[in-house]
Amino acid sequence: MLPNHWTYASRVLGVAGILSLGYYAIFTSGHTSKWTGFSLQQDVQLGELSHLWNSTLGFQRIFAINMPSRTDRRDAISLAAAVSGMDVDFIEGIGGDSIPEAALPPVGSSESVKLSKGIKGSWRSHMNALHQIVHQNLTSALIFEDDVDWDIRLRYQLDTFSAASRFLTKKPDSELSRFQVEATMNPEDPEKSIHNDSSPYPISSALHSLLLSSAASGQPDISLPYGDPANWDILWLGHCGAGFPRAPPTDEIEQTVQNIILTNPNDHTVPLPKYLRAHPFGPLDALAASHSPHTRVYHRASGGALCTVAYAVSQRGARRLLHEFGVKRWSRIWDVEMGDWCAGQDAPPPESLTPERREMSEKNRSSRSERVCVTVQPPIFAHHHPPGGESNIGGVGGGYARTVETKYVRLSVRLNLDALLRGDGEDDLVDQWPD
Repeated sequence: MLPNHWTYASRVLGVAGILSLGYYAIFTSGHTSKWTGFSLQQDVQLGELSHLWNSTLGFQRIFAINMPSRTDRRDAISLAAAVSGMDVDFIEGIGGDSIPEAALPPVGSSESVKLSKGIKGSWRSHMNALHQIVHQNLTSALIFEDDVDWDIRLRYQLDTFSAASRFLTKKPDSELSRFQVEATMNPEDPEKSIHNDSSPYPISSALHSLLLSSAASGQPDISLPYGDPANWDILWLGHCGAGFPRAPPTDEIEQTVQNIILTNPNDHTVPLPKYLRAHPFGPLDALAASHSPHTRVYHRASGGALCTVAYAVSQRGARRLLHEFGVKRWSRIWDVEMGDWCAGQDAPPPESLTPERREMSEKNRSSRSERVCVTVQPPIFAHHHPPGGESNIGGVGGGYARTVETKYVRLSVRLNLDALLRGDGEDDLVDQWPD
């Protein structure tokens, strides 16, 4: 029997460990996993978190954007999804040379027309994915780029993320006072931060960290594993670097859902700090210095992020993004636009409204205008750089990645695909970032 002081989140972590090992056993055809990176509790009731173990990872659909000419990538992601028990549908990527100037959103078109064909094609391909979510009226969907990779213990990672997401998308600020929050110095360097322009606010001097195991509580709605999609827009699960949350300087010392950082220490799916960089030529992530080794953190994406290798959107989020960047404006590479969108808020009511209507709109605007984007560091999904030449995705820090690897991901599905397809045991799997 579990001690009374165990929270629901503690049980969640225990269940996640058990079920992740169960999935590992499926991958390895009966071999018993000896991986010891999880806290196991044998008397936790299995099945209460089974909604995360479906073939779409708790979302309604999973889409992968793929250029028709890149059959190699289509085959690779299909195999990776198959051995992971995932059901992925493909969105056909398009080339930028097929987009007429008249189709570019009016605001920013003088800049967007100058962008490369690759950037234009990427933008429109992501808009097409958002269009499908809106058109099919999907509650939520996960969008992949076709060079995405993940750890074989993905469902364990998503289980802890889901607990954090529920907290960060619903918990009232008034309840934070009852938690023990630790304030530490923020190691982000304003001069070197690649996310410095993503937020209207400066980098915070302090980080407010709270243990996930003490924060999450209560029985979740099994049909809403990541929280009510009416309360969030984007879950930025795969990126190549993210900034810590930011707040107005006057609010910096306050503990709010907007600036709280939930922590999951002793997560051995997280590489050591010396490996926490998005690109071989890039700097170490601030996370390498901010928290203890093997800690994964969860927070609002108000500090910006780069790369859209994997992100989930709600119906609410898909409509807002498609309206903003498919209809109204677009002038930059898609991940920068999305990062800036997450760091801001909707424009105030127009001056053309009558004073009475404007006052009413302002009064009710805060909940409608808030852009709720949640992210995780290190990311759960990352770009895989395969053999056979340079990646066609430029890396953060300059240059191209020439090493066959996936940053941030220890037991990579892509790098272990041969072994997983053979049903090899754990000893035959490659941990590309060993301790």
